[in-house]
Amino acid sequence: MKPRNGTIDLERSTSSPTMGFSKYQEAWLSRGGIVAIVIGFLFLFKFLLYQQPGLIPVDLPIGAALSSQVPETQPLCQLKNCTTQANSNITSDRAFLVDIPNSYLPRKDYIKPGSSTHELDIAKYFKVAVEDSELLHAAQDAATLPLPQGKPKVAFLFILRQKIPLEPLWERFFGGADKDSYSIYTHPSWWVDGFPENSVFFNRSISTKEVKRFDISLVDVVRRLLAFALLDTDRANMWFVLVSEACIPVRSFPFVYDYLMNSTTSFVESFSPLQRFKRWNPEPVFEMNKLRKGELWMSMHRRHAGMVVGDVTFYRKFKADCRDDCTLDEQYTQTLLHCLDPEGIANRSVTYADWSNPRHGGSPLKHTAALINSTLIEKIQNRTENLDGQYMDSSDDFNHTMQTCVYNGLPHSPCFLFARKFSGDKEDVQSLLDLPKSVLQY
Repeated sequence: MKPRNGTIDLERSTSSPTMGFSKYQEAWLSRGGIVAIVIGFLFLFKFLLYQQPGLIPVDLPIGAALSSQVPETQPLCQLKNCTTQANSNITSDRAFLVDIPNSYLPRKDYIKPGSSTHELDIAKYFKVAVEDSELLHAAQDAATLPLPQGKPKVAFLFILRQKIPLEPLWERFFGGADKDSYSIYTHPSWWVDGFPENSVFFNRSISTKEVKRFDISLVDVVRRLLAFALLDTDRANMWFVLVSEACIPVRSFPFVYDYLMNSTTSFVESFSPLQRFKRWNPEPVFEMNKLRKGELWMSMHRRHAGMVVGDVTFYRKFKADCRDDCTLDEQYTQTLLHCLDPEGIANRSVTYADWSNPRHGGSPLKHTAALINSTLIEKIQNRTENLDGQYMDSSDDFNHTMQTCVYNGLPHSPCFLFARKFSGDKEDVQSLLDLPKSVLQY
């Protein structure tokens, strides 16, 4: 119908039923697209949350709460080789530990339906064989809880291929310690006999599994040892030190205890390796330029132990795809902690090893009786730079790999608390036992 003045009403002519339906359809399609995008993001977020160990802030150092309680002169005294003695005002007062986060892992119930970690019989893990998945899930949950009551302990985790030939030295070392200051856990190979009742290693073995060097099975053993130590709620295990039967302490126990307890970083060697270690695809978990390598013999805070036992994504990726020239025990944990908390690790080990010989054959120098003397031990004790480390053998940027040992921001600090590789032959062991106690400090 035309208007009276003979012109066409454009506004009314465009409001036909067909055009109205088209606009209505476009509006709903737009709204539906927005809803689909939101739902997609929610599912992606949930997937990442449950696959990754969690978002880990790196601006809070492990020992952030130490400064207000520990006298400033104590760490400096240690670093300048003052007389080492137990400091009861530091080691017995745990008030400064309360606010230190054990882990930033999310609290998730991985236990079978109808149970919870509070109902678990922790002792069962030391009595019967359990699946690694159940053990690690329970340990992850334990790592998110406050540190158990009692004096904070250093947990020594021994990976043993044979009975400990250097046991007399370790007995002397632990003899200079308050028994409330340390815990011991051993993973012996199947053919290793048990320890006598009068040994510090008696009744401290976890269930044994087959282990192969450079294999994922060695990573499994590390995670199992960490898990047992985290689940041992009778002991307030705060630091975790991996050692072998070829390791010895080169410092007194009080020195070792204070060095670790006052540290703001875990001691995990982590450097970028040679190209031959990068012949696989780690994406989408991490980019190849973040792959790291380092010594297996690490010393880590409870927080990082929780990250290692709680990880799923990195572990699965390494196990499935890292094969050619892949030294899993020297790359998995080192890469994991570098990616999750790069500011929280010191990029060095506190266990000395001499890799300086280019013809080392895959192992560091073995110290035999001909090499064992006071000069060797004092050389290791006085090192403030890591001049012989594994990076010499497999770093892709030798000239820029940090060699100076930094302790709580202080460069040129004492590097080492332990050393390897020492032979188990009777003559070699006796050479160590004959060293003056003033040299070994225990």
